[in-house]
Amino acid sequence: MELWLKRYLSLFFDFEYFGNLNWLAIPLLIYFLVTIKKRKRWEMAIAFVFIISCLLLEIRGGFWPRYIFTLYPFTLAAIFLLGWEHIKKKSSYLQIGILIICGIFVFYNYYHYKDTYNLFWRTKASLSEDNFPHKTIEIINNIKAPNSVFLICSHRHLFFYHTNKKGIDYRDPKLGIFYSQKNKEAALDVLKNQLKVKYILLYWNYKPTLILMDIISNYCDLIYRDKKFYFYRIREKKLDKEELESLFINDSLLKNGSFENWTKDPLNNPDYFKARYIIKGKYKTFKGAVIKEEKEIRVGRYSIKITGDSYNFEQDLPNFEKYKGKQITCFVWVKTNVANKYRIQIHDGIDSSTSKKHSGRGGWELLQANHTVNPSAKLVRVRVIQAVKTGKPDAEVFIDGALLVEGYWNTYYLYKLHMEQKNLIEELSQK
Repeated sequence: MELWLKRYLSLFFDFEYFGNLNWLAIPLLIYFLVTIKKRKRWEMAIAFVFIISCLLLEIRGGFWPRYIFTLYPFTLAAIFLLGWEHIKKKSSYLQIGILIICGIFVFYNYYHYKDTYNLFWRTKASLSEDNFPHKTIEIINNIKAPNSVFLICSHRHLFFYHTNKKGIDYRDPKLGIFYSQKNKEAALDVLKNQLKVKYILLYWNYKPTLILMDIISNYCDLIYRDKKFYFYRIREKKLDKEELESLFINDSLLKNGSFENWTKDPLNNPDYFKARYIIKGKYKTFKGAVIKEEKEIRVGRYSIKITGDSYNFEQDLPNFEKYKGKQITCFVWVKTNVANKYRIQIHDGIDSSTSKKHSGRGGWELLQANHTVNPSAKLVRVRVIQAVKTGKPDAEVFIDGALLVEGYWNTYYLYKLHMEQKNLIEELSQK
């Protein structure tokens, strides 16, 4: 029932956006069809245009209320014109009474919904705006997948105005079956096989549900990030553990990125890495604990568990001069229950770049940071974890699979495909 009221018949029954007048078109339209032989040509023309417009907006409108809202004035005009035809031969008292009631409804709608109306009319998707994600839209339009569906999380007007793809808004009632699933595996199956969703477009301040966040973290590749928009593709297959492990041996610029070797450091740091405590911008001896972890692992046999607050866990590139002026990308798997504390940072002594922060939802999340090394760089310091000060010295985080590669890459998966066969990613790679 909700699917019909909030989606297929939303123009008439979605009172949250359009008020409570449009539903009057339903009984008038039914009465019109029953008495169609008695109707005048102008009435038939209005009904025909109205029905065709509703069908076009439903088929091509992508459940975007602003599209439907363009029909709102026409709907109200049709209600009053057709309604007047039914009462114009009635008594003047009845006419006055009905007009007064309609006037009250119109005044109530304007007073109660005027902010919503103004919001929709003001909402624009101008190509000249600084925040417009030109590259993301270009990538979406160039994807050769005509039957693929995009899950749109916020700013749907950008998608429906400027792309030629099929989309489903995250508030669409059709997603009810997805949100009702009890685990991410079942939800992923619904998303891929029933709803045919292959891509996800996410705005930076959108807060996904726990299941959707788990799916993005574990089963999606970030294709591109542009102007606070994150564009993901649902992975065709699960990342193979052995394939990932081979990257650390052959391709990573970081040494010991899978944290298998713990032989040289007297402070119990894994080889080539060190944790440094930060007090008022100055480094001090780390007061937390760095532990070799054997249970919570993502790659190889070991990961790292760190307990503490306000520190950097880092490695310096010994031959950083050869990367001056070049782009580099760092990936790290991170797991924690503390939100908005942990991220990656790449620092060259002049400029720095960071990843987004871990959500704190308790699962492994793949963080990434892309950085263009300054031509005058003094070093390249890769902080595979930077713990922002939150006043929680007992906060715990698990780290594994730190990979640093040359070039602008968005996922392990795309980088792996590149190393095997470059032409497989010409469409999506943004190197």
